[in-house]
Amino acid sequence: MQSSYKAILKGDSINNCGTQKIHTEFKIRETFSKTSNEKNTKDDSILKSYENLGRTILQDASIKKEKILSMAYERASEISKKAYDEAYEKGYAKGQEEGYNTAYEEGYKKNFDKAKAEGDQIKQNANDVLNKAVEEKKKYLEEKEEEIKEFILNSVESILKREVRDADSLNAQVFDALNQMKKTSTFIIKGKEKYCSEFKKQVTLWKEQLPFKGDIFIIPDESLEEGSVVIERDNGKMVLGIDIAYDKIKKILQDES
Repeated sequence: MQSSYKAILKGDSINNCGTQKIHTEFKIRETFSKTSNEKNTKDDSILKSYENLGRTILQDASIKKEKILSMAYERASEISKKAYDEAYEKGYAKGQEEGYNTAYEEGYKKNFDKAKAEGDQIKQNANDVLNKAVEEKKKYLEEKEEEIKEFILNSVESILKREVRDADSLNAQVFDALNQMKKTSTFIIKGKEKYCSEFKKQVTLWKEQLPFKGDIFIIPDESLEEGSVVIERDNGKMVLGIDIAYDKIKKILQDES
């Protein structure tokens, strides 16, 4: 099973005095256990509900706009037809060419200008409805931003804790770390006794899969935090831990604010 995160320490992170500086870098894996996938599905559905709400607001506004514009075009057509009929009747009644032309032009222009003004106003109202919907969506998402970030952090923390409780998942994380650091003659893996008992079962398999011809020592250390594993090599070490991964993700979210 693949790891949810990784931590990497480059060889040049060791100073000339022999002091070891620990650098960590983590990556949340895209693949979790079946249980993790089910949890992610539930989490995604909640996050998508925010997006769906915003999308619904815009869709409703667009529908309203189209209805308003349709009514505006119908109204403009009615007014234009009425203007033409009134101008024609008025001109015909006068019975003279000059009178007809004058009456037609005056009546048509007056009603056409009225129709145009009403149409422009209706279009403006439709645009106002759409713009208001966009602003409401933006405001809603801004108000929910902190709530969404907190939800993400809680979800990630829950997933990380579940991963370290799973023996296969933690074994996979250690194997990935060894694979990145295998240019050494010796590995010393430290963790709580309950983790080390599982690691010891994997040593032979790890050496075959890497492949690695050096020594791998497993040393229990109850002083380490729950879920933390330290892997030492000739010229550096790597630290795997829930708290480190969680802090890294939290910083990423804060930087995006």
